Amino acid sequence: MAGSTRERVVVLTVAVVTVVLLGPALAPGYTLLGDQVFVPDPSLLPWMLGLGAGLPRSVPQDAVIALLTGPVPGWVWEKFALVAALALLGLGVARLLRGQGARAAIVGAVVAMWSPYVGERLLIGHWSLLLALAVLPWALVHADGARLGSTGALARWVLVVALASLTVTGGLLLVLVTAPVLLWPGGLSRRLRLLGLAAALALQLPWAVPALVHPGSSTTGGADVFALRPEGLGGALLSALGTGGLWNADSVPGSRSTLLAPMVTLSLLGLAWAGRRRTAQALGSPVTTMLVVASVVGLAVALCGAWSVTSGLTRWWVENAPGGGLLRDGQKWLAPWLLLLAVSSALGSARLSRAAARRTGDAAVGMLLVVAAVALPVLGTPDLVWGATGRLATVQYPPDWADARRVLATDPSPGDVISLPWSAYRRFGWNLDRPVLDPAPRAMPRTVVVSDALVVRRGDALVVIPGDDPRAAAIGAAVAGGSGADLAATLRVQGIGWALVAQSGTPVILPAGATRVMSGPDLELYRLTAPAPAPVVSGVAAVLAADAVALSVVVSAAVILLVLRRRRRTRTE
Repeated sequence: MAGSTRERVVVLTVAVVTVVLLGPALAPGYTLLGDQVFVPDPSLLPWMLGLGAGLPRSVPQDAVIALLTGPVPGWVWEKFALVAALALLGLGVARLLRGQGARAAIVGAVVAMWSPYVGERLLIGHWSLLLALAVLPWALVHADGARLGSTGALARWVLVVALASLTVTGGLLLVLVTAPVLLWPGGLSRRLRLLGLAAALALQLPWAVPALVHPGSSTTGGADVFALRPEGLGGALLSALGTGGLWNADSVPGSRSTLLAPMVTLSLLGLAWAGRRRTAQALGSPVTTMLVVASVVGLAVALCGAWSVTSGLTRWWVENAPGGGLLRDGQKWLAPWLLLLAVSSALGSARLSRAAARRTGDAAVGMLLVVAAVALPVLGTPDLVWGATGRLATVQYPPDWADARRVLATDPSPGDVISLPWSAYRRFGWNLDRPVLDPAPRAMPRTVVVSDALVVRRGDALVVIPGDDPRAAAIGAAVAGGSGADLAATLRVQGIGWALVAQSGTPVILPAGATRVMSGPDLELYRLTAPAPAPVVSGVAAVLAADAVALSVVVSAAVILLVLRRRRRTRTE
């Protein structure tokens, strides 16, 4: 009974923190912020499978969301993703701390959830990365369980890796950090563990195969722009140790520049040092070793790009090494360090709490120290409260979006769509003027070509990071040329038959011969002259085969778990 009560207290704490952090984002509607773009009823389009001209950056997450959305509106899945990301993270850290008492579990959950890493990724809209972070502790638990021969643990590990593999970084993160735990000497046969590893690698095929066969340029720049950014006093080192340092200053809470932020970081580091020995005992050697190694590597990657002495090495790697672009955003690789910091600081606070209670003979003193440890992360970033003080508020898409979608779905005129003004991000008045990735590619039933170049402000200068889609590059050059006739000719060659124009106040040069077929206060839709067939994308069969393999892995793991559960029930009856 006591154990059950402790678990309820931990679950209640995680639930409360989740609600307080998300706040207005839990209301019906869409939180359109940064890269977080859910739409009412997306269509499954080729680019969502990696069959586009650019790199498969959002494969397979957009395809999965498109398949799930329909009778259930997109905003419901958005809420599910956000709540799952926070709740699974808190409960996962608590699971790593099983047997260490409710106090340690609560402190660890709050330190992980109310962290600069989570807050900054929420504000930039990286929901799938947060989901991968959230299942990382569960992957460690199941990998260790499978190593020891726990029934069903291997199948659960594969399914957790599948969830993280919605995004490229997430899948790689879980495989790199947890696969060595799985392969650590243990009771399960090595053949079965290698089979599990092969399944986890197969789950990366949906993005790996398109990355190898698509015709887009893989040249990647922007290493300096995306490097970890120092936040306030303490520079890059304390920012990284505090799990902050996101490259986008607009997505960083203002409290990160105060004196309190580095003080909280140092306090958490002190608690972690106090709990370092207990961490190895609580997690076991394989999990502890991999968390420490991954944390050191993650911190090195993040700091290497941030320090002027080593930034050249990072720049060279990003621009020349195959797949080097994955290291461009160095701060995201602090995920293992966040887990290690949360677990160690929780165990350190529990140790100091017990010691204080023994010395004073007053249990209340020990409890006071635990309360202080829980309050530390909140004091460090108080402006994360209630959806970052309202920044995560929800909105509804104006009717124009549904009208444009209806026309494009029913009109027989051929061609893909260009989205204007030519910019990757938008600031809509109906979206509270928050910057958001153009929703048109996900909201429209045809392939929409948008600018994939990213414009980032660095001080007083604007830095343009070129994209990797040759089709978008050709259209962008024509748009910049300022001639409606030249733009029309380029769009015709690129297979563009429609232009979707957002009423944003930004001047737009329309292609010659454009005919308006829909007009509203927010969007206009134009039919263009008959286009040439869209460029043929290579590797369709290989991409579809990769998707089929990954899907078969997920289904097989789920079936294995169901069979094992049925056998267990049969034995107990």
